[in-house]
Amino acid sequence: MLVGYEANTALRHSGKLGDYGRTLISQLASRHVADYRALLFASRIKKSLRQFHTGYANVSTYLPSGSAKLFPELWMRYQIEPWLKAEKVALFHALNEEIPYNINPTIKTILTCHGLGSHHATSAADLLFWRRRIRYSLRVANAVVVESEEARQGLAAEGVNPDKIVVIGGPNPLELTPQMVEQYYMLYCKLDTLGSSDPSIEP
Repeated sequence: MLVGYEANTALRHSGKLGDYGRTLISQLASRHVADYRALLFASRIKKSLRQFHTGYANVSTYLPSGSAKLFPELWMRYQIEPWLKAEKVALFHALNEEIPYNINPTIKTILTCHGLGSHHATSAADLLFWRRRIRYSLRVANAVVVESEEARQGLAAEGVNPDKIVVIGGPNPLELTPQMVEQYYMLYCKLDTLGSSDPSIEP
């Protein structure tokens, strides 16, 4: 199983949101060595987190290069499709950020949504644009993972198709338990077996 990740939070933030993504990726990489490979896409890597992405043989990292370094966020949103195609990625998981705008519709997509106010916005404009991007991701994703039934109902009230909202939560939603990690793995397996014409997944 090959999973591409929008990994900006995992590779750029040392707080709980970053820990969430790093825990998911590292535990899957160590538990499912024979049948799991992760490709991490990020606009940059925080210096203190560089050791993380080199610690697993079945985890690879992609960063912008050449002229793409001038506009790394645009690279993430519009220009990673050639790498996804070259690696034959069938599953793409956005960890609290966004699904690329031009991603091939045959790729099954997952969005983990911690809420519409969870972004570390640097300005009001930054928050506004992020909300627009995440609303796009909520619309196009095949599965949207939330941390509670309350969050599920909240997104459904916002117009998100309830059939594709999946609850994966625990006592502390931002601290992944082994059971939650395996719930993600089973979600990946289920999406991986769906035909390209199936628009969503039952929770």
